[in-house]
Amino acid sequence: MNIAKKITQATVVYCDVRNFAKIVNILSLEEVYQFLNDCFSCFVDVAFEYDGRIDKFLGDAAAIVFGIPHTHDDDPVRAIRCALDIQRRVEEISIQWRTSLNFLVEIDMGISTGEIIAGDVGSEKRRDYTIVGKSVNLAAALQHLCEVYNEHILLDQATYDNVKGNFTFRRIGEKLLLGYTKPIQLYTPTET
Repeated sequence: MNIAKKITQATVVYCDVRNFAKIVNILSLEEVYQFLNDCFSCFVDVAFEYDGRIDKFLGDAAAIVFGIPHTHDDDPVRAIRCALDIQRRVEEISIQWRTSLNFLVEIDMGISTGEIIAGDVGSEKRRDYTIVGKSVNLAAALQHLCEVYNEHILLDQATYDNVKGNFTFRRIGEKLLLGYTKPIQLYTPTET
């Protein structure tokens, strides 16, 4: 079986709805379904504006990738702009759902840049397109740390090095993550 795959440098933005378990307990199933579609529509619309690709939706999360199928010299910059724009637009979702939820909708995002492989995985009976690599895993790990550090966007050193002249950042510190031999430097954009 010949499977098309591509190894490339890319920036991954992993988005997740904070407090989703609480939201599921407040809303009806139909409302949860609509709420997720509102969030995912926001992710898709903004990603497409910056020429990003939705890799997949995972429950209440989404993985957005910049660098496939089209590579740009400024893919990390596009990823940060996308993340900042999602943060701005989620305010509209908060307004729409404020009566039902009675709290703000928050989106946490982890951003990482590095080499990935993209292609179809699975078996002859079922295949899905996906992205795999250290930066994919790191983006997901950074997203999980957002609530710990009370931030909504965290990025790694590689992304920071690629975009530091385009935005203003605050260094959060460093964190040793499971599976890594050295601590990961954490940054958050202060320009909104």
